[in-house]
Amino acid sequence: MRQVVVPDSYGVAIEPAHAGHALVESIRDTQQKSKSPVWTVTEPARPRALMPAEEALLDAEDAKVAEEARHTRTTLYFDFDKTMPTGWWPLTNVIADALRVGSTITLIGYADEVGEAIYNQRLSENRAIQVARYLIRQGVKKKDIKVYGRGKRDPVSNSDSSMNRRVEVDIVKAAGKPL
Repeated sequence: MRQVVVPDSYGVAIEPAHAGHALVESIRDTQQKSKSPVWTVTEPARPRALMPAEEALLDAEDAKVAEEARHTRTTLYFDFDKTMPTGWWPLTNVIADALRVGSTITLIGYADEVGEAIYNQRLSENRAIQVARYLIRQGVKKKDIKVYGRGKRDPVSNSDSSMNRRVEVDIVKAAGKPL
């Protein structure tokens, strides 16, 4: 709360600017009898203005939140040396996003560290291709899908190789309506 003291001798009528303000009666005590009465106006605290750097930081955070709301990442996992995932269920929640007009889908396949680099590269690409075929069967346009294979690069776990046998599905949602 902020208080403003207005001497009574100013000759102005004091009214609250809005219902949130409160006026208290004139303060008169025995020690101030010789002085003119004083009115105290109390109003709620006002939010402080942000500095340009603070505004820029908040704008950047808002933009990041908005982008995250448009971006969906799902991961499918695979058994050893297989190109079919252990289940399609992780995609059920993102199919609607993938079907939006203008959405882009990036599929990045991975393999574990077992085997030759060339074989794992091909295996990771084939895993991503299988996911692309599934999405196309669900109605996603082929032109909206990008497929990559990373082989055994970029492992997410050193102790559990099954976590590295995966396809990451990244969907950037467009503002368009579902097909």
